[in-house]
Amino acid sequence: MNDKKSDNKKDDKDKIDNIPVCRECGVILTDENWHASYKKRHSYICKKCKYEYDEKWRQDNRDGYNQLIKKWRQKNRDRVNQLQREEYHQLVNDVIDAYGGKCVCCGETRKEFLSIDHKNGNGNKHRREIGSHDIYHWLKKNNYPEGFQVLCFNCNMGKYTYSVCPRDKEDFEREFEAKHKTADSKCKWKLRLNVIKGYGGKCELCGEDNLHSLTIDHIDGGGSEERKMLGGSYAFYKMLRDNNYPKDNYRLLCYNCNCALGFNRITEENIIKDILVKEMLQEASMFSI
Repeated sequence: MNDKKSDNKKDDKDKIDNIPVCRECGVILTDENWHASYKKRHSYICKKCKYEYDEKWRQDNRDGYNQLIKKWRQKNRDRVNQLQREEYHQLVNDVIDAYGGKCVCCGETRKEFLSIDHKNGNGNKHRREIGSHDIYHWLKKNNYPEGFQVLCFNCNMGKYTYSVCPRDKEDFEREFEAKHKTADSKCKWKLRLNVIKGYGGKCELCGEDNLHSLTIDHIDGGGSEERKMLGGSYAFYKMLRDNNYPKDNYRLLCYNCNCALGFNRITEENIIKDILVKEMLQEASMFSI
């Protein structure tokens, strides 16, 4: 009882003419500087003082705090992974919005299919310089510098392979011919073309049929490991052709769908749903004309 009375007296001291103030620094508490949960239970401490209090407690109890966090993470591994993915996806979306929010080549606006491209094509060199493959944190930290643009994965991979997007037909045809002058390169392209046709010639999810935007997806994962084990992409495509294009663990996807699924930025169900909605809107616009 005595403790409860003393707490009530303390609460009264944390008010000036019924205006709540922080018990630590005396600042007037508002919705901006007062956590809603603390306001609800009449705990008079501003966000700044609460942060400083928590930080001091963590410093004074570092070993115990770290052990507590470690145990919680181990116990809630799936939830931690999901929260980290959501946080990273939000970062990616923020960076993409900062650079225009759509593919500068084809106009694609779905965030799941968009990526950041180095305009000058020096992405690998730049990543080595900054010591990280995570370009998104670097871009945000450096206030979104110039020299970068938004491309969808389809256009980005086309540019990576041929130095120009496949949708830029005139320039692309010139680059394509230059890249496939030798008998060896022509043989490799013919093999890849046969494999693409052997798997239907279009993305199984969205229907994309641009030959330069299509790739083989491992349904159960492990694509990089298998290619490495076989000795590269040429050997992998040759294996698919020699085995009459097996369908048990392989399918044809465009880079947009493949990369978006691989980075956990979208589900197959949502891709199909988006396509259906798009088709319905197109049909509705036709009837409205």
